[in-house]
Amino acid sequence: MVAREDTINIQLGEVLQELRPTSWTVLPEHQRTLQGSAGRPDVLIEEPSGWPVVIEAEREDHASAERDALARLGEVVQKSNRAVESAIALVYPSDVREQVGGPEVRAALRATDGLEYALYSQTVEGEPIRLPAAGWLKGGLADLAMLTHRASTPESRIQRLGAVLEQGISGATNAFTYRYPSRASDSRGSTIAEVLGQSDDQAGQTRRMAMTVLVNALIFHAALAEAGFRVERDVSAADPVRSGRPLQDLGSFRIDDRFYGIYSHTALLDEWQCILDVNYWPIFATARQVLRLISPAGLPEVLKPLWDATEELIRGGVTRSHDLTGVIFQRLIADRKFLATFYTRPASATLLASLAIPHHRAPGGADWDDAETLAALQIGDFACGTGTLLSAAYQRVSLLHELAGGDPEALHAPMMANGLVGLDVLNIAVHLTASMLAGVHPSVPFDGECLLTMPFGKEDAAIGSLELLSEEVQPSLISSAAAITAGGRKPENVRDLVARVGHNTFDLSIMNPPFTNAIAHEGSKVGVGNPAFAAFDTPPDTRDKMVKRLGSLAGKQKIGNLRAGLGSHFVDLAIRKTAKGGSIAFVLPLSAMAGIRWEKTRKAIADSFGRLTVVTIAGEGSEERSFSSDTGIAECLVVASEHGEPTKRGTFVVLSEQPSSPMRSELIADLVSHMNRNGHIDEFENGDIGTTRIALGNEDMGFAINFPLPESGPWPMAGLLDVELAQVAHHLTRGQLHQIGSPNTLPIEIPITPLSSIASIGYSDMEIIGNKPDGSPQGAFDLHRPPINPIPTYPMLWRHDADLEQQLIVRPDSEGTIKGWPTNQQWVNAKAARIQATASRAHYNRDLQFNSQPLIVAMTEQPCIGGRAWPSVVLEDPNHEPAFSLWCNSSLGLLMHWWVTNKSQAGRGSTTVTALPTLPVFDLRTLSADQLERATQIFNELRDAAFLPFHLIHVDSARHELDRLLIRDVLNLPDSLTSPGGPIDLIRRKLAHEPQIYGQKTPEQG
Repeated sequence: MVAREDTINIQLGEVLQELRPTSWTVLPEHQRTLQGSAGRPDVLIEEPSGWPVVIEAEREDHASAERDALARLGEVVQKSNRAVESAIALVYPSDVREQVGGPEVRAALRATDGLEYALYSQTVEGEPIRLPAAGWLKGGLADLAMLTHRASTPESRIQRLGAVLEQGISGATNAFTYRYPSRASDSRGSTIAEVLGQSDDQAGQTRRMAMTVLVNALIFHAALAEAGFRVERDVSAADPVRSGRPLQDLGSFRIDDRFYGIYSHTALLDEWQCILDVNYWPIFATARQVLRLISPAGLPEVLKPLWDATEELIRGGVTRSHDLTGVIFQRLIADRKFLATFYTRPASATLLASLAIPHHRAPGGADWDDAETLAALQIGDFACGTGTLLSAAYQRVSLLHELAGGDPEALHAPMMANGLVGLDVLNIAVHLTASMLAGVHPSVPFDGECLLTMPFGKEDAAIGSLELLSEEVQPSLISSAAAITAGGRKPENVRDLVARVGHNTFDLSIMNPPFTNAIAHEGSKVGVGNPAFAAFDTPPDTRDKMVKRLGSLAGKQKIGNLRAGLGSHFVDLAIRKTAKGGSIAFVLPLSAMAGIRWEKTRKAIADSFGRLTVVTIAGEGSEERSFSSDTGIAECLVVASEHGEPTKRGTFVVLSEQPSSPMRSELIADLVSHMNRNGHIDEFENGDIGTTRIALGNEDMGFAINFPLPESGPWPMAGLLDVELAQVAHHLTRGQLHQIGSPNTLPIEIPITPLSSIASIGYSDMEIIGNKPDGSPQGAFDLHRPPINPIPTYPMLWRHDADLEQQLIVRPDSEGTIKGWPTNQQWVNAKAARIQATASRAHYNRDLQFNSQPLIVAMTEQPCIGGRAWPSVVLEDPNHEPAFSLWCNSSLGLLMHWWVTNKSQAGRGSTTVTALPTLPVFDLRTLSADQLERATQIFNELRDAAFLPFHLIHVDSARHELDRLLIRDVLNLPDSLTSPGGPIDLIRRKLAHEPQIYGQKTPEQG
């Protein structure tokens, strides 16, 4: 006789308890565990660090399991008085339900990967949410345990508590500013800003940072007190840790509740010093300095909102959920525009960490139950921000170790002391990182942590964590960093810290580095020299020194490029730091996949690591394609592992939308890792042009494809939806037009060549009109728009005007006049002559806005100088110009431009003057004189036709006629290619429905 359902439930509870024996309490089939409930939950799970989760299980009845799980939401646990905010519906597979006795059921539960389950939770408004939205998740016991652990910290709870924290910080900031205006004679605000390494800005960001430091210290103090932390220890005692007195809880510092409330800040300062005598310098040293600088008269109204928020957060359980401060700190960070430190969304951090640390492979080559090897792991973030990424990686290691039978609490002290490295140029960033890491087990003492505020700018022109590019790390650098972090306290373990940040030592480097580049073209950066180092009001001469220092430290083997952005240098740093067999995991701008200035970085990753996974999002706007908060640009996740081995292929994952929660992220990452490990991801070259769908139950999340990495050039399989379209583009760049929709038809050979083989490119805009930082000419011309003369001597096609660019022929919109430079006019004149020699009729759209512009190549009646938007293309044979225009403006020309250009901005495909020569185009040298003559005739026939923007390519009759005449009469290819419903028509419709093409419009919008 098979086991009864309640017997299986009891065995499930027992094996779940075994997985995390010290971290949760599992009660299967217990009576009276819920208030006012006649029934009993099948399995009730409670964690001290979270909220209760109920599992309602059935042998086969999916609908019944769902009904029971839904009914549990909102019920209250008898003992803890906490509401059930998450419930799991579970259905047992046949290999479990067909067992007879308890031992057999337990063995089957441990062995099965056929458990089916769905999670129910609630929104902030109390509406139920199902994960997955349709269908069922499927996995084994460890998968169920990880989901249950995630469910114990409901997203709605985090959102509510986050609002409380933000309100408290805002209230305290307002109270501080009311008493100490930023321009008042009292310099208290400026003094506190100096402690934080900031300036007292008008926007109040630095003051919000100071209040964040205080409330974070209050919360951590509460967590330490709850955990039984002891201070004033007797070091001569047999057990000094146990010999100290308990830390006073926050309530003991309240002495009067009337009006604002009076708090004994002197006693609180003394208690924080007692904590510092044990450790936690990155957390309490700065907070203590800030608290001391607030005058006693101003303390009540400043501390009151922070204190009230802290008490409400404690009641809500925030001392048991230590990522909360990091979630909202991204809204408070100062100096974001120059540092570009836009912090990683928690869901993105979990996705990146879970991909970098898969179930089946522990870092360092260990087994997950190997505590000794795991304790020696080196995991670093050299731009740690709020610590979200480093914390996600650490918690992933800790949980997987626990599920394998390990003790995560015993792992904590050695990992804090020896394994986790968090560096940043912001003191508050290190403060919060320390809180998130130490807060996992706040009562566990540790010593020797490597959480440092790196020197930046100032007299020695230090460049933060990038100082570690040096082969030899200077002890003075680390000593200085440690002193900044701890308010001047000199570290005793400098040699140990130096050893921990050496080359070839890290098992995992995980980062979301600053993206700022060396070019100032927009916003507040215009006119700023070397904006990559312009943070903290760094003087221009110091910035110049910092750029030179970066070049010196990076050396000849550097892979970073300041014009690509500081992120490329942080990848260089991570590769140098990674041990053999180790991994790197990055959030990078999407331009890293296509930008020519990222070329060395892409090659270094492919040459240095045996496995590669890239994740992008096929969203409509840049924000929807970002993994960070507030960047406004599309991004990608790059995970490379098995350092020391090259790879020629990569797994490219394209998600249909941003992951909405850490829970979803973990499920997606585990699914991708499982498919990767078992070779279940389709190869791009497969004849059936297939993709591997990524689905949570029946909820489609995107796809994965195994893609061959090119020897050079972009990694174009990023952020697109239609893999069939990508395959056509890929083959076309290699000279074959696959007749999509006709699987039994052979591809057509089409000669393709780099643009550099048939043409040269004109000068960049700065080389035409720019000035050097000292004001002397870099270019030879001054720009006038509109032209100042009816017939300009030096006509220019400079910027975009969509209303004037609907036809193949466009008018020059600007005029150049030669600069005057009395001290060296001869040089200016000579350069003007060189620039004028590049004037041409053909001009390439280097910043093509797919959803508003209709031309890739614009032709002018007479040769003119191409500018910022339209660099000149000087064809070796001027007779090729009409054919060049027809090809580039055809649907196939758009397909190739879309495939190889940088699509980091919504609805835009950008390239650079330096990248233009590499663009694949039709080899015009293969056309006969008759074909060229026919191209000229067609060009003249269509020159006055009005073309629609490219996102309307599927309904653009002028484009359809261009395609038909080009393919039939110039290329002499079959008419069937352009017939209604034929291959070209299908390509057009597919392009029009790519989010990268239509951006934030739709294929139906004009």
